[in-house]
Amino acid sequence: MNEKKLINVPRILFPIGTDVLIKGKIVSLKVLDDRFVENVVKLDYGEQIIAPNDAIYVEGEPEAGNADEDPRYVKNILARLRELPLHDREVWLKAIMGEFEKDFSHAKWREGYEQGKFEGAWVGNQLKDADKIRRELNQVKVPQFVAEIIEYYKGQNATLYDALREKNFNKQYNEWLMNEQDAYDKVARAWLDGYEVEEEKRYLVKIKGICGNHETLNREKHSKKWLFSDREENTLYKTHHTRKELEEAGFGWVFDCHGVEIEEVE
Repeated sequence: MNEKKLINVPRILFPIGTDVLIKGKIVSLKVLDDRFVENVVKLDYGEQIIAPNDAIYVEGEPEAGNADEDPRYVKNILARLRELPLHDREVWLKAIMGEFEKDFSHAKWREGYEQGKFEGAWVGNQLKDADKIRRELNQVKVPQFVAEIIEYYKGQNATLYDALREKNFNKQYNEWLMNEQDAYDKVARAWLDGYEVEEEKRYLVKIKGICGNHETLNREKHSKKWLFSDREENTLYKTHHTRKELEEAGFGWVFDCHGVEIEEVE
């Protein structure tokens, strides 16, 4: 009986059908049939094999399809592409573009779309800012009572025409429209572009023919009572009044009375 040499059997046996990973290194790329590019892998025990991409697992590489991971191996792939002969490189690039053409086209379209949205928004904001500046520069100054008329009719969802017709019911407004230069134009611009309220004119009211310290209309600051006293304004008495203040206190008639002297003050 011939003696047979014993074979060293591994202590761990792998059943048929077990999925395994064989360690090796990609050493080159090979073009097959002028169409496909495959990896040439040198295994740790020396043998070289041709392995397609889907048969290779790179240690530490993120799972395919995980878009949140950085493409850490792009530089390596590009370096390998540069090492290929020109013809092989063209074949590989054609294969890549054929595989990812739809994804690439969509990505470029999306990039252009987002860039267009960004640039459109930027231009839109610039136009809005320019229009805002234009309107602010064009804002007119109007008296407080004109501003109140404009705001009232805007609050009623009325029109500029309605605001101008208020002159038929408001004597002060009618006089201002008749005497103020470009008054109708100012109301229209204030309605469209906004306005600034000009500081109201203030008046010193004196009774003609009265001498001494009792000729000037005063208002006591604390009690708000009116009296005729000294013409100089001080901590107790106010002698410079707006037209509105005078009219609300019942002294609107002083502007039409020949016995009263009205002096406009700063």
